[in-house]
Amino acid sequence: PNINATFIAYTAPQVGELPYEIISLEAEGERQVTATGQEEISTQSTGEITIFNNLESSERLIKNTRFETPDGLIFKITESVVLPGSRADADGEIVPGSVSAQIFADGSGEQYNLDSSTKMVVPGYKEGGYTELYEAIYAENKNPLTGGFEGLKFIIDEDELETEKQRLQTELRDALLDRVESEKPAGFVVFDEAVTFTYQSLPAVEYGEDLVTIKEKALLQIPIFKEESFAEYITAATVSSYEDEPVRIEDYSVLEFSFTISTTSSTDIGNLDSFEFDLSGKPLIVWTFDEVGLKTDIAGKAKTAMPIVLGGYPAITEAEAVVRPFWKRSFPDSADDIDVIEVISTEE
Repeated sequence: PNINATFIAYTAPQVGELPYEIISLEAEGERQVTATGQEEISTQSTGEITIFNNLESSERLIKNTRFETPDGLIFKITESVVLPGSRADADGEIVPGSVSAQIFADGSGEQYNLDSSTKMVVPGYKEGGYTELYEAIYAENKNPLTGGFEGLKFIIDEDELETEKQRLQTELRDALLDRVESEKPAGFVVFDEAVTFTYQSLPAVEYGEDLVTIKEKALLQIPIFKEESFAEYITAATVSSYEDEPVRIEDYSVLEFSFTISTTSSTDIGNLDSFEFDLSGKPLIVWTFDEVGLKTDIAGKAKTAMPIVLGGYPAITEAEAVVRPFWKRSFPDSADDIDVIEVISTEE
């Protein structure tokens, strides 16, 4: 098919939707720059949480609603949110309602910089005696909360700092890109244009007299698609006669991928539940068959049985049986003695 369309991929797809997973790779680097002095600063940690609701009813959380970590650290949401109620998925399983929210620490300092997957509760529910709400509503941060600091910070010329940061980020980007292909799991397709990068500046440290070590962390994230699922989804969307048979795309390099929203390439897509992308090209879609099953089905049978056996393999348009020695009238008894050579026809 000639494809030129917009599609949506989901982390938790419903029936008929396109699923995807994410590869995440991190790298850190450092570089020395000249410092002109120091100053006392105090900053708050910030980030994003996903709030979950196990109740059937929705719940509104006002701006500055508090969330508390197991260690007693308090964070507040920056804006009011409406938390949807739970629902049943296609398999009848109850899925909690969820919504994302930006948060900031109630205090300053590095103790508020938290790793991912920190569970938080709403202490106000417990304080008010709302036990059901307290037990049903909670939050987690998919990615680290960062930015908290209190103490002396080195003063660096802004132009020099920006130049060195960009050089460092470029080095980290190139190093991470080199790792993508080797760390991609087998059976998945990756589009180079789907790669996303986010960067985090780590606290600078003294290196020597008038020198400071600046540090950067780079996070590469790229959505990956299971080849079988991707091929079947694209075929269903573009081939009107398709009836859910197993298929594959012969060469993914003929497809051009791009995010519909250009800023997605610099977004932490680990926080997204879905994204839109444009896809164009003219891929060769091949209907597939079970080669092992075919060899088992014809083993020991007469050559004349071939048309009957092929009736169970609609992906095969025609087949030629070559048996050696030529005078034999049946296939070998063992499937291991049978070779299947696939020939792809490009005729329309």
